[in-house]
Amino acid sequence: MYISPIANVVSQFREVNHAQYADDTQLYIALNTDGALNILDECFQSVHRWLDANGLCLNPDKSEAAVIGTGARQRSEQHISAVTLGDVAIPICKAVKSLGVTIDSMLSFDDHVSNVCKAAHYHIRALRHIRRCVLVNDAKAVATSMVSARLDYCNALLYGTSASNMNKLQRVQNAFARTVMLTSKREHTTPVLAELHWLPVAARIDFKIALITFKVLTTQQPSYLHELLQLHRPPRQLRSSEHNLLHVQCTRTVFAQRSFLHCAPKIWNSLPYSIADDLNISLAGFKSKLKTFLYSRSYL
Repeated sequence: MYISPIANVVSQFREVNHAQYADDTQLYIALNTDGALNILDECFQSVHRWLDANGLCLNPDKSEAAVIGTGARQRSEQHISAVTLGDVAIPICKAVKSLGVTIDSMLSFDDHVSNVCKAAHYHIRALRHIRRCVLVNDAKAVATSMVSARLDYCNALLYGTSASNMNKLQRVQNAFARTVMLTSKREHTTPVLAELHWLPVAARIDFKIALITFKVLTTQQPSYLHELLQLHRPPRQLRSSEHNLLHVQCTRTVFAQRSFLHCAPKIWNSLPYSIADDLNISLAGFKSKLKTFLYSRSYL
């Protein structure tokens, strides 16, 4: 039984946004909406009725709820301890997991970074056990796949995260590099990373956001991201008008500066014109130019 028609049920409630996956449906609503929790409960009941009519069962006990916002906003608003969906009271969690990413109430991603580091160190220890039994190129291939799987997965969400989290992730990458090249902890890792052609963690985040921005500009998909990007149109004719600069949305909080609406144009505009202006280039060509630029900025 396909559950895609649930999207049509949820779309009847304009205040409720949703994301639907194979075995998971997520509902979102802004709490500054009048009667937000009542609207969410009505939406949930409509979904429940659709599932019953199609011979499916919904288990509210396995549902999770979280309130996301800045610390100041959460302190000023009325505290919510639980969300009532039907006859079940779902307690508010400090963090929920979505597609392998741990999302906390203030989007600090502290728990997510800790989980990534914990999993990565497990693989580092395993690689150390066999490192002297394999060739350097084989060790590079294994470590590169591990770095890509662990440090690069959804790393665009970590833009603007705390320096503490960035340092944790960078130490993980340094440990991978030392393990591959059999260097001691006392040696500086920057030359080792440069030799491996690995971008630092901060540069890898910029790479991912710039790559997503390029895909959105060239394909105009997904539409919900394309709607957030606007070309910069100055009030008078300037030299910058000839380039594919994006409008940077003004924000008042650090929380908002981490959004795609703000960070994507900011990173895109920081690229050289030779990279940002050529939207007819292939994806592989753009990635090559982008990595060369970030590599030079990081190490040269």
